[in-house]
Amino acid sequence: MIVLHISKSSMYSGMENVAINIIKSMPEDIRCVYLTATGSVETKLLDNNIEYIAVEKVDEKVIKEVIDDIKPDILHAYEYDVSLMCTKVTDEIPIISHIYSLPKWVQKIGPKAVVYGGACKNFARIILPNKAVEEKAWFKDKMEGKTDILGVPFDAVKVFEKGYLAGTEMSAEKLAAFKSDLLFVGYLTENKNPLEFIKIVKEVSKNHPDIKATIVGGGDLGSECLKLIEKLELSNNIKMAGMQYNPYIYMNQTKIMVAPSKFEGYGLAVVEAMAFGKPILASRVGGFIVTVDDCCGKICGTEKKPVDKEAFVSNIEELLTNSEIYRMKSDGARKRAKALNNFDAYMEEVVKIYEDVYKTVK
Repeated sequence: MIVLHISKSSMYSGMENVAINIIKSMPEDIRCVYLTATGSVETKLLDNNIEYIAVEKVDEKVIKEVIDDIKPDILHAYEYDVSLMCTKVTDEIPIISHIYSLPKWVQKIGPKAVVYGGACKNFARIILPNKAVEEKAWFKDKMEGKTDILGVPFDAVKVFEKGYLAGTEMSAEKLAAFKSDLLFVGYLTENKNPLEFIKIVKEVSKNHPDIKATIVGGGDLGSECLKLIEKLELSNNIKMAGMQYNPYIYMNQTKIMVAPSKFEGYGLAVVEAMAFGKPILASRVGGFIVTVDDCCGKICGTEKKPVDKEAFVSNIEELLTNSEIYRMKSDGARKRAKALNNFDAYMEEVVKIYEDVYKTVK
């Protein structure tokens, strides 16, 4: 069996992490090829020894050419746009539409929602990260009978090992560079909202002038983040660590994970931080609503105000000053990580989906 995985993104983020984990975990009799746009994701693909094709831009013409070349049995399309592209280039090869996020346009009638809803009849299966995507989608009736709600593959043990074991090999002096009170992990983009994180740190610093925060990630807003840090006189408080091959060391060495995203698919980074027993403070968006609860942290926002800076600041204050509440949230984070630990079961489900779809065309 040959499965062609298709993503138009050139960056390595949550969706690409899912695709790479799936490909790495497939048995030998399932050959996986990854079609992607040229970019930073290639580093991860090379590191994981994954067979891939990189092009300047993934479009319908390119997908058709690659299909003609490798003759896949199944197309595994990531996110809405690529799923639609695949329906336009073939009506013979079964398509699995793998959705990671729930953008606002999905939740109401509009041109894109109507088009994707109409295309659902062409998908063999639709993989979703959580029930909320299915329930809130305007075209949920069009998906009926085709959905598989799998979550996101998460291996708590491997994540913990990457953060803990790496730290044991460092001197105390070197490890100190990874320590922080507050941690932000993610691409420096509008959706991830790093500028709001900086503003939150500013508010916290009024009562805690020595607060230490770290931003792990790179992206388009990097220079704006630096300017805002300087403007708010936080150069001694906030460290910008840039892109990190192993962000888990930072997770293990922080006190609190802060995620003020404006939009989020699943939010894997906060789940990974839970593996280290770190309380999570997150905005009321996307997958955070499903993964974060009062036992492991706090959702700092409402439906009308998904990112509530005041709620972030007050909850940080409580965690920094009340050791008993911190301990309870830390214990809750570990338990939540254990509950979300699904890697092996997830991969078994994906293999089963492939086998079921493959049978329909053979």
